Amino acid sequence: MHFLYELLFILGYLAYIPGAILRKRLPHPGWTMRLGRYPSSLKQRLAGKRPVWVHAVSVGEMLAAKPLLAALANKLPDEPAVLSSITPGGFGLARQHVGDKGVALYWPMDLRPCVKSAFDWIQPRMLLLIEAEFWPTVLREAGRRQIPVVVANGRVSERAYRRGLLVRPWMAGMLRNVQLFLMQSERDAQRIRALGAPPERVRVVGSLKWDASIRMQPTPDAIKHTADRISLPQGTPVVVAGSTHRGEEAAIAQAAIELRKRWPLLRLIVAPRHLERVAEVEAAVRQHRLKTLRWSQTPSSAAWDVLIVDTFGLLPSFYALASAVFIGGSLIRHGGQNPLEAAGLGKPVVFGPSMENFSDIAALLEEASACRRVSGASELGAVIGGWLSDPEAAETAGGRARALVERSLGATQRTLEALAPLLEGNG
Repeated sequence: MHFLYELLFILGYLAYIPGAILRKRLPHPGWTMRLGRYPSSLKQRLAGKRPVWVHAVSVGEMLAAKPLLAALANKLPDEPAVLSSITPGGFGLARQHVGDKGVALYWPMDLRPCVKSAFDWIQPRMLLLIEAEFWPTVLREAGRRQIPVVVANGRVSERAYRRGLLVRPWMAGMLRNVQLFLMQSERDAQRIRALGAPPERVRVVGSLKWDASIRMQPTPDAIKHTADRISLPQGTPVVVAGSTHRGEEAAIAQAAIELRKRWPLLRLIVAPRHLERVAEVEAAVRQHRLKTLRWSQTPSSAAWDVLIVDTFGLLPSFYALASAVFIGGSLIRHGGQNPLEAAGLGKPVVFGPSMENFSDIAALLEEASACRRVSGASELGAVIGGWLSDPEAAETAGGRARALVERSLGATQRTLEALAPLLEGNG
């Protein structure tokens, strides 16, 4: 069965390569690392060490992992962390997170030669997978080497659950290589047990994203610096569209045009989820006769209606400037992006009908009357306009969002407590 998996993996990757090249996702500087080949300078930094290897597939998971990485650094001050990702954006954040005290690298392709090379080099005491990164070859190799594998901030989406049930016997065998499943919610716990995880290894500890939303808040000086760099006068109405996907920028730009009829000074800040789409986003916005400016072009004296964020890791600073926040990935059938960064800053949040990736969080925000869910793009302008015309209502919604985040903290500490026996047993 595993031979068939690796064959299908190779065929699937060969099919993926042409499209990835066209979308400029390949090649990238870390390509050789995915083959299990690492620079000697990185190898030297781990010589004789027993690091915890943390894997966060992309930007969202990397941000969620940040508070846990800090806690692990305090727990194991003499051991550098290894932090891996698959995407260039995730890798860039990994380098920021570990700094000079750890090693950032690309996750190996899930083929035996690549995986064995990675394990031979890293020699981890533990492999920590953020959310639901189940790679069969990696899990098999970790089991063979008796390296504990833990799923932290575990989540099983509806789509992943349905697919997993189709191959449940195989999934069950793969999941037996995981020593601990630390899940975000009881529903996630039920799903992972139904897929074959040993029930005694499954715990519910909450979502790390709640803790991360507080840790990532910018300082007042950082907020002022951001506003000054884009020449944003105090009191200007600002709408921020975070982590947008194809098709959403045109919708939010149209909403901004309608809003500017009543609030002519209104500014729109758009942060696309994938930076390779920046030129595409710019073109989509300009079709609506709005003046654009890229963050990388600031400071600039040029007038702008729409700022396009073309750098990772800055979204909290822009959310802090917002009068209202739209959460991307929700107007299309993607499943939505993380609303907690904006909620933790006390901002009124609006998202579309598709929030499956954060269904529990979205439901809690709705129950707390801390957000608005729209059925389509046509409602965006009305919801945001309602907040702009009634700042007290906007402040109330944002305050409820902030209070909900503060009540939901603690997943990092619970995760660290669950990891303690495995960390002590693999010193």
